[in-house]
Amino acid sequence: MVAKTDPWKRFFDLWACVMELVREGRRSLEEVCDILQAIKDGKKKETAFDVDSQLAAWQNLYLELGLKVEITNLKIPAPEPGFTRLILVPEGLTPNKAFALLKKKMQVWKYTDNLDTITSVRDTKKTYVIWVRDRVEADEEIKNKSADDLKSEGINCITLIERLLYELKFFTETGKHLDEKNWTLCAGSRDRDGSVPGMGWSPCGGEVRVGWRYADGRHEDMRGRVAVL
Repeated sequence: MVAKTDPWKRFFDLWACVMELVREGRRSLEEVCDILQAIKDGKKKETAFDVDSQLAAWQNLYLELGLKVEITNLKIPAPEPGFTRLILVPEGLTPNKAFALLKKKMQVWKYTDNLDTITSVRDTKKTYVIWVRDRVEADEEIKNKSADDLKSEGINCITLIERLLYELKFFTETGKHLDEKNWTLCAGSRDRDGSVPGMGWSPCGGEVRVGWRYADGRHEDMRGRVAVL
């Protein structure tokens, strides 16, 4: 006989309960998949989906890198189903500074010496947070759409700074990289010539790369990441 305290019995009971909740529509299937993916990817428990623990983890990471981030009176946007990853963007952070933080942790490359010529739909005059989907690859739901397409459709997408910080946090948690097969089109940002920055992992170079694309360019492996704010 299996004891009631047996972890396996508890696991199967919980699994059956979750399956029933999803079947009845009381839990989002996509959100459950995101949670399971986080477990599979080996993310630390305290960084999972609780707002307070995520913010604390971000603050600790920034302190480790010599940056104190104050979150008093920070506005937290309401999350949408499936958007469980919080990104904390510090006041005054520029693309160059965000790139420098990433460089402390890994090999990186950028297409230009000065990323601060890039502007974004969200500025860093004050600290803010966004929600994104917690997944390795950029959003398949909006693949093969150019930055111009995404803008015309009113889809809020991640900026270069936000994507740099997401890479930093994900690598700190897992020792792995985002976008191993595809690239994130940072459609919330533009360089001064109108081009759009993008990011991905280069296995050949063993580095995270910041490149660019034309604003009207489309490709299946260049995908935006939706941002909830």
